[in-house]
Parts: sequence; structure tokens; C-alpha cells
Amino acid sequence: MNYYFRHPYGRVVAAAIGLDFLAFVASATLIWFFARPPATGPVFALISAVGALLCCAALASGEGYAPSTLSSWRQNVRVVLRTMGIAFAVALFLFAAVRTTPEQTETLASVALLYFPLLLAGRFVFRSVTSVRRAPDRILVIGSSDLGVAIADHINSQPHPGIELLGFLSEDFLPHGIAGYPVLGAVHQLEKLLDTDDVNTIVVASFPFDESIPSDELLHAKMRGVRVESGLCFYERLTGRLYLREVNPSHLIFSEGFRTSRTAELARRGLDVVMALLSLVFVAPLIGACALAIRLDTRGPIFYRQVRIGKDGRPFRVMKLRTMTVDAEKGSGARFASQRDPRVTRVGRFLRMTRLDEVPQYWNVLTGDMSIVGPRPERPEFMDTLAERYPLFRLRLAQKPGLTGWAQVRYGYASEIEEFETKLSLDLYYLKHRSLFFDVLIILQTVKTVLLFRGI
Repeated sequence: MNYYFRHPYGRVVAAAIGLDFLAFVASATLIWFFARPPATGPVFALISAVGALLCCAALASGEGYAPSTLSSWRQNVRVVLRTMGIAFAVALFLFAAVRTTPEQTETLASVALLYFPLLLAGRFVFRSVTSVRRAPDRILVIGSSDLGVAIADHINSQPHPGIELLGFLSEDFLPHGIAGYPVLGAVHQLEKLLDTDDVNTIVVASFPFDESIPSDELLHAKMRGVRVESGLCFYERLTGRLYLREVNPSHLIFSEGFRTSRTAELARRGLDVVMALLSLVFVAPLIGACALAIRLDTRGPIFYRQVRIGKDGRPFRVMKLRTMTVDAEKGSGARFASQRDPRVTRVGRFLRMTRLDEVPQYWNVLTGDMSIVGPRPERPEFMDTLAERYPLFRLRLAQKPGLTGWAQVRYGYASEIEEFETKLSLDLYYLKHRSLFFDVLIILQTVKTVLLFRGI
């Protein structure tokens, strides 16, 4: 959600969340007036607000607010039915587990039956109104750099409703355009183009920022209401990652983000401790079953300890359920895990798909070596190689490593050193925009990954 709010389509996402929230409140209100559930007005209002927030959180975890979902009616229906169906099934199970009265269960079912059609109707009207009334954000890119091409490629390859790429302005006029995209003219022709085309946003993707940038024309365009944005910032908002090939320390120093406070850190630590304790208590029987399966599948220890690098470069021992054969690195030495790693056992593959092999790491969270959300802790054998290849890699050590993270839910395993560029760009985006709200979103997406067996 944090990413979607920063996305150029963020205002539409915020409106969709508000509409879904109101649909739940409207459903609960109608049930209150016509069915008179067994609860006082204030209590029922509080329960309805919490229920609406939980439904919005469930939709967020199921990509219900992704621009690609909001732009497609078929995708809307599929995501809403799947996500809300699972959510209400879980709610009914919890109601049964805590032994609620039949009247309370009936009230929940009534709200669900009314909420589904209201939610879908609201989504249909919302999509119709936004697609008709909202003018597309018409993007003009200045410069022929790789960053400009990356922006154009992402707009062209991913569904970004409300975003239209007009083309490029470049001093290097090419008859066939830039990477297949049209060149509308030279940079100095910007003002003339603004008079003839309805440009909403100008993205400056020229490197370096020198005298070839039409400063006077850009200032005049901004005074006319045209949004002017750095290519690095626009790419970050569009993709949810940093463009590492052009990012330098000065850009990170003077850009917004990387803020923290003692209050936020204490709240995050509290969340870590509560989630770790609850997880260890409730999953303890499951860990026992996994331990038995590991012992029956292959010979060797059940738990696996490995040295990882934590905050500020301090090493610590991470504990996991063993998923590989004994002496998996004997002869080959340390190497990256891959998606179809032949060293993984049959039980180990299931544990990785469900992320159950990570459960013992909640102990590392309790001891303070890790957090629930953060960059994945790396092995010391790889740190020097990765830091030499990617100079910004050690910035990940500014915060505690996590059981899950933005890079883990968006990308997964990196089996080659070249793939760490993408993971690092995602990790730095997380560190730049880190917040409790962002952490909750990542946790929700991790739950989805576990339930759908997408952990490997």
C-alpha cells in the first residue's frame, strides 16, 4: 500500500480504499437497522470499523489495490471473490474457535452476503467513473539515457491505468526513435510542444544535469501547472525500487526518506516481540511435526545454524529448520540458494514453499538480532563480493535484517550475483520509506505467499 500511494496512480488507489471501507460500513449499518444484532450501537460501530479495516487489509495483501487490478473488471472480480472469500472463511473459523453465539455468527454471515455485492458494485461504478472522467497523466521524457528508456519500458510493459507516454525530447534526434519510442523533437523545442500537446508531467532523465536542460522552459512549464519531476524519483514511484545504475550517495543524502524516530523503533520492537511470541506458541506443534518429517526424510540434524551479518555488520547465528542435505556445500563451498536448488530435500522443498523453515528465526527476533520485516540477512562469505559489485550494498546494514521484507515478497531468491541488483534496489526502497504501515503491508503479503505456497 505504501508503494501504491506513492505510485503516480496513488490518488485513485486512495479513493478505492475509501470506497471499499464505506461499502463495509454501509453493509454493517443496514444489518444493524434491519436485523438488530446482539450488540449496543457504539460497540457494533467499533466492530464494523475494525472489520472494514481488516477487509481493506485483506484486499491489499491480495493485490486488490494494484493498478493492474483496478484497471481490469475481470481482475477486480477475481481478486475480490478470492480474497474476500478466504477472509470470511477465516473469520467464520475464528468465530467457531472462540465459541461465539449463533446470533453473532449469523450477523457476520449477513454482513458478508451484503458486502460482496456492494463491494463489486462499488468497484464497477468506480472503474467506470475513473476511466471516463479521469484524464490520463500524459508523460514527456527529456533525455535519451538508460533511465528514460527504463521508465518507458515499465510504462509499456506493465498495466498503468491513467498513464500515457507521449515520447521523448532529445538533442540526439534519431529517425527510428529511442529504443523504439518516438522522439518528438529537440530539448529546446519544449515550450513549443507544451503549446501543442496536453502534457501533464515532464520527467527529466538526462545525465548529467547540465546546461542542456532547458531550465527556463521547465520553470515556465511548472508555473503553468505542469508537474516536473526527476527521472530517478519518478522511476522510484512507478516501480517501487531505486534505479541503482544512476543513484549516487549525494542523491540519497538530499532526497526525502530514511527517517526514523525512537517512538517508531519502540513500536516496531513491540510488534516484533508480540508477533514472535504468538508465532512460537501457536506454531510449536507444527514445528514438532516438521521435525519428525525431516528426521524420517533424511539423516542429519533437524535444526540448522548459520552465521549471518546483522545490523551494523555484527555477525549472529540464525536458526532454521534444515531443508538441504547434510554437507550440502561440501566440495562446492558457499554458494547462493536457487529456486530449484538440487540440494533441497523433499521435505525441505515443502518447508520453503510454506516458509515454515523460517519459523525458528522468531527466536532471533526475540533476542534482538532480527526484526520481523527488513532486508534478508546475508552470509559473511558473500558480503565482500556483493559490496564490491554494488557499492551501496552495505547500506542494508543500517537496520536489522528481517524474516521477510519488500525484496522477499516482490522478488524472492537471487541465485546469481547479477540478480542482487534488483533485490538491493527493493531493499533500499524499503529502507527509504520504512514505516509501521509499510511493515504491516509486507507482513500481509507474506501471509499470502505462505497460504499460496509461493515461498520458493
